[in-house]
Amino acid sequence: MKAPAWQTISTTFMKNDRPYGGGNSHFSGKDVISLKVASPELRYRVVDLDKGYNAAQAVPEESWMDNSNERLNRSTVSFLRGTIDGGLTSFFHQPGQDAAWWYSKDWTTQYVSTDWMDYKIPEPKNGLTPHITKLWRSRDGGKNWTQLDWPENRNIGQLLFLDPDRGYAVGWGPHVWRTADGGRTWKEITVPLHATEDDEPRKTFDGVDLGPDGTLRVAYYVPEEMADMQPESIVERLKWDSDAFEPDVKLPDQVVVSLQSEQVPPDYAYAVYALSRLGPPRNWKDLSDNGRRTGALSTWENRGNQTVKQPHTFDARLMLDGLSVGKRGVLLVYATDASGEGAPRDMTFASKDYGKSWTETDDGITQGVYFDPATNTQYGLYGYTLKKRTW
Repeated sequence: MKAPAWQTISTTFMKNDRPYGGGNSHFSGKDVISLKVASPELRYRVVDLDKGYNAAQAVPEESWMDNSNERLNRSTVSFLRGTIDGGLTSFFHQPGQDAAWWYSKDWTTQYVSTDWMDYKIPEPKNGLTPHITKLWRSRDGGKNWTQLDWPENRNIGQLLFLDPDRGYAVGWGPHVWRTADGGRTWKEITVPLHATEDDEPRKTFDGVDLGPDGTLRVAYYVPEEMADMQPESIVERLKWDSDAFEPDVKLPDQVVVSLQSEQVPPDYAYAVYALSRLGPPRNWKDLSDNGRRTGALSTWENRGNQTVKQPHTFDARLMLDGLSVGKRGVLLVYATDASGEGAPRDMTFASKDYGKSWTETDDGITQGVYFDPATNTQYGLYGYTLKKRTW
């Protein structure tokens, strides 16, 4: 299969938005929405220029700009909306160094969670500096926002919704909460026992996916001392009308990187895909462990006997980053190749036959990639240059 060529659609994308950055941008024709986490804009003035070129210095205009903790504290989360050609306007602006979001298919409803940490306070002995989480919702396409009632000490790492009212928030612990009334009230769901560890209160799932039928799937790794036979990743599922997780599949001797399902009508059968690294998790205490593992793609059906197939593996030179599942058998795997000289390269591996055959594309160094599963269109950002290609 030959990869389609990139088509340049803008050379000035978000050029007027400061500070620089394309954010997590999603596209529908010429229309754009973007969630952007950015450091504050820094301004400098030149002093001592009268003493000669070599004596001149660039000095921050304000003292806080020269303090790294102050700069981190002033990071912000913004929601922007506009067009590729006409530029974007910010409608939401809140303090935060991290964020999660969800938007409806028609872009009418958005949820955004913000996460902020005070970098100026001393780090506690356990290393768990408090984080403040806030949750927001818009019902008019992002123009106006309402802050929802949410405990500030509950981290949100992912927001996954079936529709504007029904969805999940997933955070550290890991913890799972479900709402059926647009985020006004939330019910915590007990997570699988082996997914948590007492000495890791900020543990996360390795993969999370919400299927088109409302089934939430989570993946987590169980080491040899906890597993019955061998180390494995376990995928469990939670049906929308159930309050208890149940086993879905086991993936022996691998760690899940990404969990994704086909987006089909709710009553259709669909495939679930897991992108994994074979072998144990990286041992950060072992300097000889560079984290490189052979990658693998596994798949199974949501109905009947969940028999796992592994149609493809990926070279150990690659660091697997993520997976996108499109229509009519299109699969994209994103990876970083840092095995050669020079800067790491962003790679896209694509299949148009449900993972049986693949093509490899070196995309250079991108500032972000978005895939639209409804049209099998991939977008890539290179500085201010926005490109797209359709698989």
